[in-house]
Amino acid sequence: RERERGGNPPMSPMSPFQKLPITCVFLLLVVVLSGAQQPYQNNKQLDCSGTSSSSTLGYSCSHAGDGPPTCPSFLVFRSQTDYQTPDTIGHLLNADPHAITRFKAVTDVVDPIPLDTLVLVPVDCSCSAGGRYYQHDASYTLERTGETYFSIANDTYQGLTTCQALMDQNPSHDSRDLSEGTRLSVPLRCACPSKTQQAAGFRYLLSYLVTWGDDVPAIAARFGIDPQAVLRANTLSAGDTIYPFTTLLVPLSAQPHQRLRRSFSP
Repeated sequence: RERERGGNPPMSPMSPFQKLPITCVFLLLVVVLSGAQQPYQNNKQLDCSGTSSSSTLGYSCSHAGDGPPTCPSFLVFRSQTDYQTPDTIGHLLNADPHAITRFKAVTDVVDPIPLDTLVLVPVDCSCSAGGRYYQHDASYTLERTGETYFSIANDTYQGLTTCQALMDQNPSHDSRDLSEGTRLSVPLRCACPSKTQQAAGFRYLLSYLVTWGDDVPAIAARFGIDPQAVLRANTLSAGDTIYPFTTLLVPLSAQPHQRLRRSFSP
């Protein structure tokens, strides 16, 4: 009838999204676009007695938003004296030694790998710890008196876990009185790509161990990706500092190629 009278047609009701102020819409878009990001540890992993933050306890399942509950992932480990073969590294990280050899580190699981070599370790990553954090579960039995959560996290596991995460997931053990033979649950840091990251072509997130002399452009170049992708995945800006004994998530569109390269020297 309005058209017959020459008037304008009635407007359709506005959706709740249309009624939002422009600022709110922008903030919502920022939240959606940043859903693929995980917070960087920012050297908090060294303060075992301090208040645990989500960044030290693990990569949050909720930060991935619509990411899958489980996925294939990769850990980086540097060969060291006690863990210098695919067999010993696989045992420490609860990974398949033969899968390590398939990445061309060596031909046999008992063959020694040159010390301080970057080793790619394929693992399954799952949303665990009561649905709070992504992790790959391993276990460790204390081999000698004097080992602490700090030394296990930063020396044995090189930063693939944290003392805060070890304490959080081993509540029945006194963190100040660990004894030889104690068996610990070890949550290793990993994450699954969100749908936003998958839409950008990323299929895997690799947990890279930062060491002295590392920077984001060099790490990105090592894996042939844009440094901005690494920065975004870890909620970092170009000028931010990264620290040894922390992990960076490296988004990958395909499985990485294993290269036997020595780490940077301190």
